[in-house]
Amino acid sequence: MPMPARTATVRSPVTTLLASLALMLLLSVVAASPARAIINGKLVIGDEAFARAVVGVVPVDQYERPGACTGVMITPRAVLTAAHCISGDVTSVSVVFDLKIGDANKVAVTRTVIHPDYKDVEDKFNIGDIAIVFLAEHEYPTVIIPFDSSKDFTDGQQFVFVGYGRAISNRSRSTGTARKASIAAAGYDTPREVALKPLMDAWPCDGDSGGPIMRKDMSGRYALTGIMNAVSAGPVGECLFENSFMTPVYSYRDWIAETLAEGDQIVKNLK
Repeated sequence: MPMPARTATVRSPVTTLLASLALMLLLSVVAASPARAIINGKLVIGDEAFARAVVGVVPVDQYERPGACTGVMITPRAVLTAAHCISGDVTSVSVVFDLKIGDANKVAVTRTVIHPDYKDVEDKFNIGDIAIVFLAEHEYPTVIIPFDSSKDFTDGQQFVFVGYGRAISNRSRSTGTARKASIAAAGYDTPREVALKPLMDAWPCDGDSGGPIMRKDMSGRYALTGIMNAVSAGPVGECLFENSFMTPVYSYRDWIAETLAEGDQIVKNLK
């Protein structure tokens, strides 16, 4: 299957949560943020298997404007997220251990590592759009989801994804609450990206960048297949009911293991 056509892709690093009016005035399609929850997604509740694996990633730009992205714990002190969430004019990053992003339950970031292949080019697919965020010591409980060993991305293969992005397509203030939805492979994949298509009436928006995409087996156990990379956007930044794209973790396992080892992290998740 040929690669699905991309409409404008909303993928750049930071938008203040107060920027909805400015976005509506833009004539171009490039938004300045992955800062908006899954359209029509269901709320994540605290006792779900992955609830303590998902965290909010809050980048702050040079003008001290906060944005929002999503991340997934891969060790108790390391978060996997999208590189475009923490690149560009981002000057600081924190991580929120809560199902709603706010000022509480924040943990400082000690170091960020972006994949060396990543180039920060907006409105374009960039290989290596994956990063690891290392955290200061904290006492928040975490769940580590094992990496997916399957490379099956046939058309219609279903996954669960989670993110803090917009809940309403054209309303950026609907950002910041963890939601979940099902999504399916669209029949196009490479080692660097997998095209996804929405199911039912739920689809990702730009604050979902970096969020986990998980495969669920027949016994109800989840495995981390990839992270959300890009979504399709309209002329004023609204998210469209079209293809989105995943960065599959299997292609980056060696880099993840090496980066964690350099950070003196536990790598049991990769074994």
